[in-house]
Amino acid sequence: MPRIVVVSASPLLAEGLAAALRDMADCDVRIGRNEDDADGWVLGGDELVVRGTQGASAQLAADASAPRLRAAVAAVLEGLSVRESPWLGDVRDPPEHEPLTPRELEVFELLGKGLSNREIGGVLGISAHTAKYHVAQILAKVGAATRAEAVHEGLRCGLIGL
Repeated sequence: MPRIVVVSASPLLAEGLAAALRDMADCDVRIGRNEDDADGWVLGGDELVVRGTQGASAQLAADASAPRLRAAVAAVLEGLSVRESPWLGDVRDPPEHEPLTPRELEVFELLGKGLSNREIGGVLGISAHTAKYHVAQILAKVGAATRAEAVHEGLRCGLIGL
């Protein structure tokens, strides 16, 4: 069973972090100093840092939810590194606007990958002019002035992924 040690200058924060992790049935969670025989450490401060013995790590906002913290610890124990992206902000519900059509969602995904109208058209088997029309519709629906703003908004709303 993996052993996780929670370390923080604040005893209250350390206890809260440990409580959030104790729901993980497959981990032995302790509060203490940096112990050599631990499989992972959760360091509480201005941000939460999870470190594993295999070099994997995770950085989370200090106010990360318990499920998010548990997911980060599980990932680190599997050897994966996790970084929250501060420029994305929180994923939120899409603003109340006219929903995107399935074709617009396809175009939006390709737009998020940086494809030009001509490239989008080639992938989807439509003309560059039709791709341009779909891009214009997407910008209008998400309230963006540029392609970059649209992609940023799409990422924040969870309409597209990277």
